[in-house]
Amino acid sequence: MPTPFDATTKELVRFQPEDWLALLGLPPDPCELVDADLATVSTEADRLIRVNSAKPYLVHIEFQAGHDGYSVPGRMLRYNVLAGEQTGLTVLSYVILLRPEADSTALTGIVERFRPDGSRYHLFEFSVIRLWKLTAAGILRGGLATLPLALLGDLSGTSPEEVVQQVAERLSTEVAPESIRKLWTSTYLLAGLRYAPEIAGKLLEKVAAQMKESMTYQKILADGREEGIAQGVIQGVAQGVAVGERRLFLKMASRRLGEPDAATLARVELASAIVIEQWAEALDQVETWSELVKA
Repeated sequence: MPTPFDATTKELVRFQPEDWLALLGLPPDPCELVDADLATVSTEADRLIRVNSAKPYLVHIEFQAGHDGYSVPGRMLRYNVLAGEQTGLTVLSYVILLRPEADSTALTGIVERFRPDGSRYHLFEFSVIRLWKLTAAGILRGGLATLPLALLGDLSGTSPEEVVQQVAERLSTEVAPESIRKLWTSTYLLAGLRYAPEIAGKLLEKVAAQMKESMTYQKILADGREEGIAQGVIQGVAQGVAVGERRLFLKMASRRLGEPDAATLARVELASAIVIEQWAEALDQVETWSELVKA
């Protein structure tokens, strides 16, 4: 079941697909995002990258933040087969675990099927990337699209403040003004997987305040078309993320439960990010809005 984090990770893959090849340790070949419709399989969580090497292939990435690790291997197998059948290409599958709570003993990277006599008739392998085992320093040296993951990496020898500062330095010198807000909001939202929202917000606000004095900020501010971006970095990151979470949740829930009535809609508008995430995870277990948002 998609969660508010799915929209963020999907946009990061779309932003610069080649950066994800580097994170996964794959050769830096030209690539492009594929918007695949895998038949009856829900597509919100699908990230398919076509790698245009001498022998083209697909990279399938799934992000996992929740606690349903036992369902992941079968889902990886299903998506792999469907993508391969649809495109005729070899498909390499990766699941990126965003936090330790998403880990499971079932996530061995292997799916096996056996005959009644015990002999194996099917073997499928996928790669499991445990983000907290990747060094933050390594992520910071990677591509711009993967920078927002740095706070979820191994922070040994550094601190959250130092990581955010390094993210800010790269964004201020390497990112086009129209993309700054997108990457900052992604950083904030993903930081919420490890830190309380108020802590994540303070981390970003501290660096954003410093950016206000930088030449990059002044350049952005001087362009009236981008003033909203600059102000969003300084003042509105948390608010923008909250609005995005609610819109995504309402879209997902309405598909399953129909349009909410006015009272339910008001309750959703007042709900915290944590409550929104809990509702999203429970969505496939209920049949009505009243069941979902009950006290």
